[in-house]
Amino acid sequence: MADSVFSKYDKNGDGTISCVELYDALKELLGMEPWWTLFQRVRSKADANRDGKLTKEEFCNVAAIFEEIKALKAVFGEMDQDRSGTMSFEEMREKAVTFYTTHADKYDGKRAMHVMNHYAGDKKKGMMEEEFLDIMFKDSC
Repeated sequence: MADSVFSKYDKNGDGTISCVELYDALKELLGMEPWWTLFQRVRSKADANRDGKLTKEEFCNVAAIFEEIKALKAVFGEMDQDRSGTMSFEEMREKAVTFYTTHADKYDGKRAMHVMNHYAGDKKKGMMEEEFLDIMFKDSC
């Protein structure tokens, strides 16, 4: 299975996944256009030897990273109760306690503070999924 997935994204057949190939894999597997910060974080977390390309072994790490991102996207979806594409302060506040109690082993209080600080006293301000993922995915994998 891992070999076939790796081969699918190793488009030029050189035995490694280049930046362009990784970007395409992210786009397809996550079902979204990855923004630069997200792409850089995934690449950094997966590229153990820091040579700018992923070996088959390094690419196997990407599966766990994708699962982490998908889980965070699902959390955002749960918090965005009105499906507006943004999480309001009230939506965040209602779900935050449950989320942080359930996931305290993985996400520390600093992330909760970053999410709270995003609103900076403006309870009418919304948070988009990209902003949420930037905060939550930073060093979580």
